[in-house]
Amino acid sequence: MTLAIPSTRKKELTMSNTIPLKPPFLGVTAAKKGGVGKTHLMATIADLLALNGYPFTALQADDKRRLSTLIGAKVVDLRPNPDLVMHDPALVRRSFTPLYTAASKAVSTGQSVLFDIGADEVENAANFLKEVDLDEDLATWKLPALVFVLVQAETDAIASAAETIRRFREALPSARIVLVENLLDRGSLEGLRNSGPARQQLEKDLKPLLAGIERIAMPAILADFWEPYENAGLRFLKALAMDPQEAAKRLGMEVGDVKIARRAIAVFFREMHRGLSKLIDLPKGGA
Repeated sequence: MTLAIPSTRKKELTMSNTIPLKPPFLGVTAAKKGGVGKTHLMATIADLLALNGYPFTALQADDKRRLSTLIGAKVVDLRPNPDLVMHDPALVRRSFTPLYTAASKAVSTGQSVLFDIGADEVENAANFLKEVDLDEDLATWKLPALVFVLVQAETDAIASAAETIRRFREALPSARIVLVENLLDRGSLEGLRNSGPARQQLEKDLKPLLAGIERIAMPAILADFWEPYENAGLRFLKALAMDPQEAAKRLGMEVGDVKIARRAIAVFFREMHRGLSKLIDLPKGGA
């Protein structure tokens, strides 16, 4: 049974949830569709926190497990062993317990909690958050929460974003939900054709949910520019700081190509800093 949050607690949480948030906070990236940029966004958030001297704990429930490579730090994997789940279905829920533990310590340790959820795990994660009534505990701990829901301008991604918003509004009603438009490949939602199915999905399913929701854009950046760094285990911050000559040797690329890639990453990082700074106190990162 879910307990109602006393009005005094709600007031306290609302006050601490004023943006831009001062870390620590609980940050979640989610969407019930793969390939929309969840992990890419979380890596950017992690790098901006690191650049500003804010510590964090990172967790992921995703079979791709890319986050540790992108941020150059340990990431706690919350996906249970599928062979064990066959004999113990409740293990799916219990596997998220480290998230609860990390959140309970966030204010005392000063470490933000970053949780990247794969498309197949959104339902399990939302069910866990609701079952443990994390929303009430966030009020008690005075830990604000941001849920970043990723979307692209195509029908399935729009439907996925709408369902994800609904699930997290139910699971974490006090969290501030942020719609993040990934502009790669398909451009902005507002650029959709008026008569197309994606526009119809937007108007019917997603727009009615956007009242009071923050919106930021995730600028397009070609995979050719950042994939060589990821494949070499170099995070965004390292890519920006590394000498082009050294990077060319590490990546097996021409110096000129490295400079072009690094410039594209710098533009992406600067634009993401501008958007995320509206939500999180991030003095550094705009240069």
